[in-house]
Amino acid sequence: MAITKENRFGFGRGIRVDALFRILFGSAVVVAGILLAGVVLSMVVSSLPVWNIQTPLSFVFGDRWAGEVTQPDGSVVGNYGAFAVIWGTVVSALIAILIAAPVGILAAVYLVEFAPRRLAAPLTFLVELMAAIPSVVIGLWAAGDLSIRLRDSVEWWVASTLGRIFPWLAEDPEAPAAQSVFRAGMVLAIMIIPMVVAISREVIRSVPQSLREGFIGMGATRWETIRHVVLPAARVGLTGAVLLALGRAVGETIAVTMVIGNAEGIPSSLFLPGQTIASKIASNYAEASTPTETGALAALGICLFAVTFLLSLAIRLLVRRAARGGGQAS
Repeated sequence: MAITKENRFGFGRGIRVDALFRILFGSAVVVAGILLAGVVLSMVVSSLPVWNIQTPLSFVFGDRWAGEVTQPDGSVVGNYGAFAVIWGTVVSALIAILIAAPVGILAAVYLVEFAPRRLAAPLTFLVELMAAIPSVVIGLWAAGDLSIRLRDSVEWWVASTLGRIFPWLAEDPEAPAAQSVFRAGMVLAIMIIPMVVAISREVIRSVPQSLREGFIGMGATRWETIRHVVLPAARVGLTGAVLLALGRAVGETIAVTMVIGNAEGIPSSLFLPGQTIASKIASNYAEASTPTETGALAALGICLFAVTFLLSLAIRLLVRRAARGGGQAS
């Protein structure tokens, strides 16, 4: 049997291996998509009882969560309003990401570009250790000592400065010592900062060293190199880090439930108790005894999917617009 050139160098076997791995990786993507579609479909099916007595618009934009209401004529209508918990979810997540994104990215830049190796290694280990702390432990700490310290430092500064301009940031004398939407956002920021640092660090490290050396060789300073070369090259990865952290903030349950207060309605100040979608589901699921009540909580789950998608889309559009603006300016 003649030995062909293809068989001699193993090209045929390499092609078969590539096809096998292509099938395996493609199957993994299909399985992940099926699981996601299955979760969404399950939520939609579970929520069907609530749509029999209430419209989706009244559910999303309703401001009260009163449950089933019997009318004088004997008919039953739904009075499940999700707008307050959607508001609490969006506001607490935005507070968290506005704090965690700049802090996490700057910390990652320091670890990669400025920190000595003997210092960067233990700091990186510390960040990874912080990311592994269970949320219930952070919730216990936040409900106790952290809440008092935030009230006497960060919250006092925000209320005394920004509260004069924005009424919803003004200090409320009836605000409790350990429960508020603002504190929930601060706790979420503490929880997602390690995630932003860890992912951003790996993304920044992946920027080729030749790009840095070439720009410095042209006379640029270290900061100019980071600003004009490293960060733009890592922009896509940094956006991904922020989006992953945002998803964690939107869906966090235990720690938020322990510090947000679980109060109905939209608070007039960020220093008053509120609710998020996750905390509402966690606190009401054990009491849901009818298919309609369970369906209302499943509808909240669908709203959580939608909020996560819309916030992620908004961040991507803002980053893309900022990138276009920076390109035109340069």
